Amino acid sequence: MLDFLDAVVKAILFAGILSCSGAVFSEATLNVSDDISRFSMRVMRRGAIVTVAAALAGAFILMFRLGDGIDRITLSASFLSVYGAALCLQIGGVLLLLTSMGDDRFDRTLRVINALVATFSFAFHGHAASGMANESIVAVIHTSAAAWWIGSLWLLYYACGRENVADLAALVLRFSTHAIRFVGILLMAGVILSMTLISSGPTPLTSPYLKFLGVKVVLVAVTLGVALYNKYRLTPRLVRHDAAAALALRNMIRNEMILIAAVLTATAFLTTFSTPFVEYDV
Repeated sequence: MLDFLDAVVKAILFAGILSCSGAVFSEATLNVSDDISRFSMRVMRRGAIVTVAAALAGAFILMFRLGDGIDRITLSASFLSVYGAALCLQIGGVLLLLTSMGDDRFDRTLRVINALVATFSFAFHGHAASGMANESIVAVIHTSAAAWWIGSLWLLYYACGRENVADLAALVLRFSTHAIRFVGILLMAGVILSMTLISSGPTPLTSPYLKFLGVKVVLVAVTLGVALYNKYRLTPRLVRHDAAAALALRNMIRNEMILIAAVLTATAFLTTFSTPFVEYDV
């Protein structure tokens, strides 16, 4: 029961970190309007609150998973460890984000740096933390690119209901230009990380790790299919100032975000219930 609860809290934690950090990354790259910029700050604040709550809940769950009570040993294992380093970066990064809310260039730059601190926590989280430094670096790159994608979708979803068709089309075109790079980095880093982890130990085809990973890959593939539909079918309609395309895009972005939530949930269960470093079914 605690393992299942830990996986659920971990999925919420992922959503919080990637949303608040991604809102900062996307605002910094998409040249958004003042209205969308203010919405980005709201996403950042709410994501930070979710992150802190989920991180603390996860720490308490870990202590109960380690023993029947809270003592010096469980506290050390929870906070004076790799997990503790991730926890400090998660909470510290998002709290720093809340101290840099200004609109000047310095605060905007500081927000990006603080968002990177939060995503750097993934160097000490999950299976990457059990590997070498290279795996940790790839994990940070992977999650930072994922954060940008998620943050951008939040802003695009909001813009579909607020911006006029011409401004929305311009924003979507800017997003598409950056998405080629960021999503490409996301996929490349994900493949490298997965192959590195699989090759680091005996991982039979029947292992739980590969089963969870297979579910995640299918969900990612479906998500990419939705994204490609948005790019090649709906974006051209927006460029032609088709007002109906804005509503259609908003609905498809909602579907895309639901699929991404499923990917994050699969990732949480993958890192909770399986590992590539243990041989199964032998």
